[in-house]
Amino acid sequence: MPPAIVVDGLHKRYKRTVALDGLSFEVPAGALTGFLGPNGAGKTTTFRSLLGLTRPDAGRMEVLGMKVGPDTAAIVKRLGAVVEEPGLVKGLNGRDNLRVAALTLGRGAERINETLEFVGLTDAADRRVDGYSKGMKQRLALGAALLGDPDLLFLDEPLDGLDPAGQAQIKLKLRELAQQGKTVVVSSHNLSDVETLADHVIVINRGKLVSSGSLDALLGRSGFRVVVEPLADAGRILTAAGLNNTVMDGALIVEAEEGSLISRALAGGGLFPSELVRQSARLEHVFLELTGGS
Repeated sequence: MPPAIVVDGLHKRYKRTVALDGLSFEVPAGALTGFLGPNGAGKTTTFRSLLGLTRPDAGRMEVLGMKVGPDTAAIVKRLGAVVEEPGLVKGLNGRDNLRVAALTLGRGAERINETLEFVGLTDAADRRVDGYSKGMKQRLALGAALLGDPDLLFLDEPLDGLDPAGQAQIKLKLRELAQQGKTVVVSSHNLSDVETLADHVIVINRGKLVSSGSLDALLGRSGFRVVVEPLADAGRILTAAGLNNTVMDGALIVEAEEGSLISRALAGGGLFPSELVRQSARLEHVFLELTGGS
């Protein structure tokens, strides 16, 4: 299956600040991807570039097989987003906010009741939004993003302001969307939330890619850290053998139940690791290592 998003060599500079510095990555289709980085890493600039709200200085972007720029109008019809402050009309109630969103999209009016139920706001639908809690506003913004039944969702801090019950509910809903084949990209500073949600993780820092791969490979769940040269050749050999792997800190993190599966695959390609050790870690620990403690 082709990737849902391709970012290749993205550059963006604001006066003296370099926001994106040759950023390249891919987001797999039909997965829930955590898009991570410390403050100032370039996450919001990346989202805005993919949405056509910011024009990068150089680089190429494809979303759902279409080119950002020439095909942006077609792309936005197939995606939903909650980026930065949710754009809600505070003087209207929840239901009317979704009506406004449907009018703006040109579709989705017939899905308002279904969407209110999905985000758990049916009982509050006729209350004015300026009386909503922060968590309720987050859920309504998510509902507005879902109205057009998008194939791709960009969500910035979707669990912010929710109580534990609300967080659990929205996590379940996001997993349901991924299971339906939709691509969900979540940016969050709460790494424990991402760890419980994501299938795939992309980490950026100072506008550059730091790591990209499956969450299990990144954390070393049922996996191993493998030091071997040349790294790129080893990665291809292991992928061909059906062993998922990702590069982290000059080594390969490989998903495998037994180290012998890795050593045999590499030996078949004429490579022999200098280190092969089982490991497991929490996402917060790995993130701090990758970003230098940022």
